[in-house]
Amino acid sequence: MKTKAITLFILVATLLGCSKDKSSITLSGPSNSCPVNSSCSYIYYDNANFNNTASVQAGPNRVFTYVVVNSQICNLSTSVYFKTALSNNDFEINDQQIASGQVVAYGEVCTCCDLLANTKVIGGDIKGKKTGTNTWLINATVIIGNSSGTPIDTVAVNQYFNLTTMNAVAL
Repeated sequence: MKTKAITLFILVATLLGCSKDKSSITLSGPSNSCPVNSSCSYIYYDNANFNNTASVQAGPNRVFTYVVVNSQICNLSTSVYFKTALSNNDFEINDQQIASGQVVAYGEVCTCCDLLANTKVIGGDIKGKKTGTNTWLINATVIIGNSSGTPIDTVAVNQYFNLTTMNAVAL
């Protein structure tokens, strides 16, 4: 009986000690393409930050930007910005972090459109994994809501982002 108890204890200890590494991020699925009649950019900056107006500037983080410009709707520009520490080789930004507005920003610019006022990021999930020296694979679902927090749109990105320098793109 003692031998069975010891064997059971060793088996349970072994199974618990071999739990899956939760820090590993696996991104799956095909890369998404840019919407019809639009141009898209998937870039990131090192040593950057963004402010509450979602403009990229110098700072201590790695900032990713997804921008889509729709040529059929008065060049409507939709942007999603998010940041992580420079030291990360992978990361996950959870729903609470997104809703707090500290690591994700959203903006729309359209000179001749009537846009919904007071839209903001209200939730979602963003995962990133470094795949090369200057490349990251990003899988993101960002939920956009109105001022009362009601969801009105979802931005979904599953794409490779490439490093660019701050002065390479007009901000």
